[in-house]
Amino acid sequence: MASTNKTAHLRLNQWISTDPILRTDFNLDNSKIDTAVNARALLRLTGTTLTAGASTIALDLLDYDLTQYAALQLCLNPVTSGEAAVTLQINDTTAVQLAAMAADGTRGLVVHLSLLPGGVGGWWFAPGATGTASGSFRVAGATAAALETLTLGCAGSVTFQSGTTCILYGIKK
Repeated sequence: MASTNKTAHLRLNQWISTDPILRTDFNLDNSKIDTAVNARALLRLTGTTLTAGASTIALDLLDYDLTQYAALQLCLNPVTSGEAAVTLQINDTTAVQLAAMAADGTRGLVVHLSLLPGGVGGWWFAPGATGTASGSFRVAGATAAALETLTLGCAGSVTFQSGTTCILYGIKK
């Protein structure tokens, strides 16, 4: 027999002193927790760490069914050859200018892409040693079903250097 009381959301067992405690109750509770966490999980989809300098970082999205996700989170920890703004290009759209990066690697960048029925938009946040910058953007004509690539670049002749990391996470619907 399961417990007398249950939690409000997942209906997990909450035993009182007279309830019998059974292994099967624990197994059922663990299964419920696992299912709930997986349903709203922040999943690592892809990422890279550069071993040499590069003018862009391209993330291929063709292997993912992005219609299953509400949003994407892109985390960039750049080391650049100079101070420059980072740009984001979705598929072949015009690049959106994001935050300015310091050459010493003291500023990271988080980009949130909302995958909404009307299109793709989002915000970026760049905390750094000398202050924080943020902004928002919208990409006309882009939808979750049509996303193929995300490409990060640096404005001008600045490049990403070895040690730059970029990780893309998906937030399930």
